[in-house]
Amino acid sequence: YGVLKSLLENPLKLPLAHEDAFGKEKDKEKKLDDDSTGTTVPQSAFLGPTLWDKTLPYDGDTFQLEYMDLEEFLSENGIPPSPNQHEPSPHQSGLQQATSASPSVMDLSSRASTSVHPGMVSQNCMQSPVRPGQILPANRNTPSPIDPETIQVPVGYEPDPADLALSSIPGQEMFDPRKRKFSEEELKPQPMIKKARKVFIPDDLKDDKYWARRRKNNMAAKRSRDARRLKENQIAIRASFLEKENSALRQEVADLRKELGKCKNVLAKYEARHGPL
Repeated sequence: YGVLKSLLENPLKLPLAHEDAFGKEKDKEKKLDDDSTGTTVPQSAFLGPTLWDKTLPYDGDTFQLEYMDLEEFLSENGIPPSPNQHEPSPHQSGLQQATSASPSVMDLSSRASTSVHPGMVSQNCMQSPVRPGQILPANRNTPSPIDPETIQVPVGYEPDPADLALSSIPGQEMFDPRKRKFSEEELKPQPMIKKARKVFIPDDLKDDKYWARRRKNNMAAKRSRDARRLKENQIAIRASFLEKENSALRQEVADLRKELGKCKNVLAKYEARHGPL
């Protein structure tokens, strides 16, 4: 592909014959045309000379090759300009082999540059050993932060289904002490409320309006007691679960402290033998 493109873009002048030969050939063709028109005896369909006897002497001054754009030539003949667009034909594969056999200076320079880069990359990628007195970056000593909400502690806690039923609102989802959290306002101690002094009302004054107000107050008091009792049950079950979780966390902290003490002892022995890190 590269050789064909260079030949079409930079045509070479061919060593051709003399000027007289081209003029004589024109006179010969004109004479043959006159003879064919003068005679009436049909001899052959082609009256000119045979192709294998006919030579074409050209002169370098009168006949010159013209510049042709390779991309335009390929597009006019329906040939894809790039071999990657279509499957390569046998002719194109032969051209590719011919061009690969004679690489240009640009190819050699590019290969030389690519041969140099891997060595440079390998030298840059080599890590220098850590010296005993060298201080490591802070990000290597600091572990990645952990969200406390994602930590799950295995706790062997199975609440009583009856207690869960008393702590759940009828018709809604069952109360889960592992997920339910209370705010500080909900956990504050509630003040003691004294009952109002009873007021005696004669029977003759207990009309329909009085009984309607009495039933409304009794219903509101019952709803308030149920809500308060539900909240107390939920807090009690949640506190029971937190007590179990606290015991498990204390045991885990004790195990971690024991393991940390072993690690510190090993580190102290290493620093005593090889120096501080």
